[in-house]
Amino acid sequence: MKLCSVPASNRARADRRAGLRRPGNRFPGGRKALPGLAALLLAAVPAAGAQRPGDSRADYRIEAKLDEATKQLEGKLTLRWTNGSGEPVQDLWFHLYHNAFSNNRSTHLTEAGGELRGVKMEEGWGWQQVESVRVSLAGEAGWEDLFPSFRYRRPDDGREDDRTVFSVDLPQPAAPGQTVVVQITWRGQLPRVRRRTGYKDDFILAAHWFPKLGVYEAGRGWNAHQFHANTEFFADYGTYDVTLDLPKEYVGKVWASGVKSNETIEGDRLKVRFDAPSDADRRRTDAFGGQPLVHGFAWTADTRFVPFHKTFRYAEWADDFPGEVEKAHAAFGPTEDIGLRDVDITVLIHPERIDQVERHFKATEAALFFYGLWFGEYPYQHITVVDPAWGARAAGGMEYPTLFTSGTRLFTTEDMHTPEGVTVHEAGHQFWYGLVGNNEFEAAFLDEGFNSYTDSEVMFRVYGEQRSTTSYANIPVDGVPVGGAPGGSPVANALVGKEIPIPIPFLPDPVLQPLPDSGFLDLWRDQPRLTFVPERTDPRWNDRTRYLQSPDTDPLETFGYLHADRQSYSTNSYPRTAVALRSMAAVVGYDNFLRGMRRYSKDWRYAHPYPGDFYASFQEGAGVDVEWYFHELFQGTGTVDWSVAVEQERRPDPMGFFQSEGGEFFERVEDEEEEDADEDSRPWMIEVDVRRKGTLRLPVPIRLTFEDGSTQEIVWTREEQEETTWKRIELESDQKLTSVEIDPERGYFLDKNMANNSWHDVHDRVAPWRWGERVLSQYQRYLHWIGGFGG
Repeated sequence: MKLCSVPASNRARADRRAGLRRPGNRFPGGRKALPGLAALLLAAVPAAGAQRPGDSRADYRIEAKLDEATKQLEGKLTLRWTNGSGEPVQDLWFHLYHNAFSNNRSTHLTEAGGELRGVKMEEGWGWQQVESVRVSLAGEAGWEDLFPSFRYRRPDDGREDDRTVFSVDLPQPAAPGQTVVVQITWRGQLPRVRRRTGYKDDFILAAHWFPKLGVYEAGRGWNAHQFHANTEFFADYGTYDVTLDLPKEYVGKVWASGVKSNETIEGDRLKVRFDAPSDADRRRTDAFGGQPLVHGFAWTADTRFVPFHKTFRYAEWADDFPGEVEKAHAAFGPTEDIGLRDVDITVLIHPERIDQVERHFKATEAALFFYGLWFGEYPYQHITVVDPAWGARAAGGMEYPTLFTSGTRLFTTEDMHTPEGVTVHEAGHQFWYGLVGNNEFEAAFLDEGFNSYTDSEVMFRVYGEQRSTTSYANIPVDGVPVGGAPGGSPVANALVGKEIPIPIPFLPDPVLQPLPDSGFLDLWRDQPRLTFVPERTDPRWNDRTRYLQSPDTDPLETFGYLHADRQSYSTNSYPRTAVALRSMAAVVGYDNFLRGMRRYSKDWRYAHPYPGDFYASFQEGAGVDVEWYFHELFQGTGTVDWSVAVEQERRPDPMGFFQSEGGEFFERVEDEEEEDADEDSRPWMIEVDVRRKGTLRLPVPIRLTFEDGSTQEIVWTREEQEETTWKRIELESDQKLTSVEIDPERGYFLDKNMANNSWHDVHDRVAPWRWGERVLSQYQRYLHWIGGFGG
């Protein structure tokens, strides 16, 4: 078996733009591709909990003070970095993430078109400035100044105004296994929160707020990408000891990664200290035999936070989902311990949404239970759920070690899956990214996509189908329109009163908007009870709907900042990966799939896997060879569209001249009475044509169902599909064929058009009329509204 690596074209393109040092025939990260199954099994798939060659460690001690008036930070950090690369290291590279928000010509803001989550960045800038860097190669003695060698780096695009990466030269190379101690002082301005980090009034979410070391990879050098609009974060595992100096108004209102170890008031100032992981966690061994570590530290504060506490207990959830526990036992075997530790949960919520506290707890517990059941326990004693302040919604939906931000709204119900969906997803990142620390710059699908697959599985099991709503003035109304509103082009917008151009000199693009969007007026216009239809969606199938938005633009193995566009990045990193994983379970079987995923999670906990590492671990754990699947689905852009057509009729009576065995011809003439008498006894002549469009070749079952309820199942194999793009099934049966279904159990979520995946002898004649009535009613009322400018 040959392991898969990043496609050569993508790798070369990434290397040209990133200037990376990459030896030949290697995965990103330096894992060499080995041919043959024996080589795969002998490859360096590390034992659980082992310190893998190439893994370095970063332990931080940080002190920082906040100026409440300016929202500036002054900080000092001491970093102990152990070189685990196996080769000498001559310099150190660091991230300054907040400089992405320092000007509109940074790489991040340039790629984002100057906007952050739809808001033009014109104020509320953020920045970080390093003031000193010194190093000791012998413990914490003999400090040497490195600041003269300080220089900004632009490894990805060379953009002169980007200041998100810097390096300093060591006085002499750090030897393999050597620990260097670095001290850095810096100042920083927290940005107005518009993406991931910053402040809004008294609310603060400080993420990636300190100079953060990159990751050194053997044979490749420092992996320290600039902060792109389409990338996340990557750092070594280690420990954090952080002391924050804040105004005393934040007493009891500050939370962070890890746990609080001390809090004191000195005059009008509060000093609060956190350890991540906690002291107790550092002294324990987790379920997979490793020492709990983290690879980042975030903190949050708000004088309006109302904290609530609860403890997750595995036994309570196991009692509620005994079937899932039995499935896990069946997949992993009786010797695998699938029990989970108790976890203390804190929900930080704002007063106007206190009635949603229990919903945040339930969603977080759901993630801790199912992710832990399938991929190994959450190893930390505490997890914090943050409800961002009003006006700071851009801080929502983000993940950090042992702390994550959710996102909710008023007037929401549980069946709307808000805040449940985002809470499960962000809590799930404690596993995919938090515990299995892939490189999000280069392979975001390994965490976002794996997490999207898992959160949909959890949401369906715990909450069922999602109820769709349409919002008017931020108030949700049940149902969705069956068609889009007229408009779109300048002419159409003018005809329906949305935007009418007005030729006024000296004014840029002046338009008149007689009927702008306006909450309750739109509600009156649409009459949802008369024109909308209810919609309930299985979260797993919603992944497929989103996958279809860009199913074949880029391979999954594409660096985050090298996708064709934002849509391709979003689709590949989230739903396309989820669809590929869910469909893989149909190929290998659910038990094998779970074993493969758990093996990968165990092998690469507290470490940095790349796609090839996942492929190797999964196949070894599942006990299957699906190299072809990874090649076609993860490294390619292939799609598939199956379709079926059927012709069937009674076998005709013999007519014409027939020759006997002796050679004599005789004539058979149609006899109407005889034909009527034996019509029901003549067999059915059936021809089923199945066709495939696209390059994916997946073994797919085809089920034939007959009038008496009997079925026949045929598998269209990959080998057959390599020869032809169609399969013809011809048979003679006493029973009439009533239906044909391609992939009857709906194991594959990849088909681009499932409307042609089945054939039925009897058609529903009523449903089209029902849908047509809703469409006509909607447009009739809309046109009436337009005709009378509001009715």
